[in-house]
Amino acid sequence: MSEHMDEFVKNTDLSQNKPMRDVIYESLRSTIINGKIPVGERIIEKEYADRLNISRTPIREALKRLEIEELVEYIPRYGVVVKRITKKDVIEVYKIRHSLEVLAAVSAMDNITPQEIQDIKDLLDLTELKNKEGKVEEVIALFGKFNSKIYEASRMNRLASMIGKLNEYLQRFRNISITDEMRRKEALMEHREILQSIIDKDKDRVDKLIKKHLDDSLEIVLKEIDE
Repeated sequence: MSEHMDEFVKNTDLSQNKPMRDVIYESLRSTIINGKIPVGERIIEKEYADRLNISRTPIREALKRLEIEELVEYIPRYGVVVKRITKKDVIEVYKIRHSLEVLAAVSAMDNITPQEIQDIKDLLDLTELKNKEGKVEEVIALFGKFNSKIYEASRMNRLASMIGKLNEYLQRFRNISITDEMRRKEALMEHREILQSIIDKDKDRVDKLIKKHLDDSLEIVLKEIDE
């Protein structure tokens, strides 16, 4: 319990200029999503509140929001526990991501500028270099930047936020899916092809490429859940 609590406290910055209930929610959500609190671990309001020297109310409000997101669940006569991510959950998230990411790419076709295209090409070249150097963490971060630049080029700010929430939900599994060297090379090639399809304004091809890209990642994530 001490380790989990230490991580939660480290993630919680009460000096932020936002309502405490939001700070607690974001901190607890991040700690759970990153796998720092094990599946099935009981979250006791009083212990978390005492550790931060705050009332139990923002903890309770955060848990209610997390229950709606299905990150925690209430078990009668026991309390609130961290919920296991099931295969069904993962498949649903990937289906939603496919629809949203295709929408972002198609929208980017009409809005992306020559400078943005060049910036993304430079980013992909840097990603390839870091991958050859074996700097996996940097490659993972650069993959995230690629996605962000496509979302920015779509000029659909709410869409980017929605996809971001979904990506956070599976972050610890997604990172695992690209720690494999062969998968990283394939993902980099797919990113180049997705960009070219956006440049060519080829909607059918971008749909197929994004589906393959996500399906490959999904396969690895599902295997990880099995283990």
